[in-house]
Amino acid sequence: MNRLTVVRSLAVLAAAVVWISACSYQKHFEAGPSDYGSRTESHERSGFRTYNTQLKAADHNNNSLQFTQSTTDAVDDMKGIRSSFVFVTDKNAYVAIVLDKTATGTKGKGAILFSDRTIASPGVDDHSDVSYVLPKGDVVMDKYSFDTIPNPQDLSSELVKELSALVRQHHPNITNVFISANQQFINRMSSYALEVWKGGSLQPYVADFNALVKDHFGDHGIIETNP
Repeated sequence: MNRLTVVRSLAVLAAAVVWISACSYQKHFEAGPSDYGSRTESHERSGFRTYNTQLKAADHNNNSLQFTQSTTDAVDDMKGIRSSFVFVTDKNAYVAIVLDKTATGTKGKGAILFSDRTIASPGVDDHSDVSYVLPKGDVVMDKYSFDTIPNPQDLSSELVKELSALVRQHHPNITNVFISANQQFINRMSSYALEVWKGGSLQPYVADFNALVKDHFGDHGIIETNP
């Protein structure tokens, strides 16, 4: 074997090693907790949230409402989630999530509503006197804040599946888990949590809460998670 042949063989071998390493890394990443997208392309088309599976009525006529701090803390520990608010009723669990950049593929379809990070002052070196004050209870703003996903159906199916499974571990008797990263929904859930942290009761807000979740998630039916 001449020298040129040896060099070519080594080059091919090196390329093969790099390709195998890249594939191994990709598979390791896709199987890990920081990716909700790459490994679920087929899930988005034919997975547990496909729209050709059997629908059942979404019952948002809840009779009780409570904020669950322990479940909220568990959801906060998931990759891709900055913070959350988990509420449990006599029937369902409702989860508002604030997404961050610690995971990929959190959006399944649709569009992300990006926070406006433009500088309001005429020059980049100017210091604007404008201050942004959060309304009471709000955690997400239009400017200089976290990106949101307006439609709850646009969340990654893998993220929804894993988050739902986690919530069901803490609350095995609930019927359905509803999840949203919508800005207005997050802020409303935050205001309810604030009421609890102040020592108040959520029972006076049940009717208001039911109207909110029915409007946001709809009453046309939900997808069976185990068709």
